[in-house]
Amino acid sequence: MKIQNLRIKLNKNNSFAFKQFSKFSLIGLLNTIVGFGSFIILLSFFDYMSALIFSHMIGVTHSYLWNKLWTFKSDKSPINEFIKFNSVYLVVFIVNAITLMFLVSGLNLDPRIGQLIALPIITIISFTGHKYWSFK
Repeated sequence: MKIQNLRIKLNKNNSFAFKQFSKFSLIGLLNTIVGFGSFIILLSFFDYMSALIFSHMIGVTHSYLWNKLWTFKSDKSPINEFIKFNSVYLVVFIVNAITLMFLVSGLNLDPRIGQLIALPIITIISFTGHKYWSFK
């Protein structure tokens, strides 16, 4: 009887984790669209680093709200979570900025192409940080 209860519990946990990961992935996709779309639009008004800063702030706010309220349905202190969430995004931003500067200034790539190349790197960092730090 205990083995059967353990199987049921594991199946529920796996199902919950898959559902949560699916939501996180959807928010990540939407956030990529929002962040990259903002970056492209802001390039019409600002240099690429300023566009990156503003689009990053838009993306962080979008991602935090959706992940807190929908993906993780967290009821923990918003202040502590927001601080942790932003600390992950600070690392993401630094890696993004260094990568983008290298690709644009060092390799002379168009900023739009450089940011597309940087996206997989920053996505992996973001997912790992939020899963194991922000909404642990």
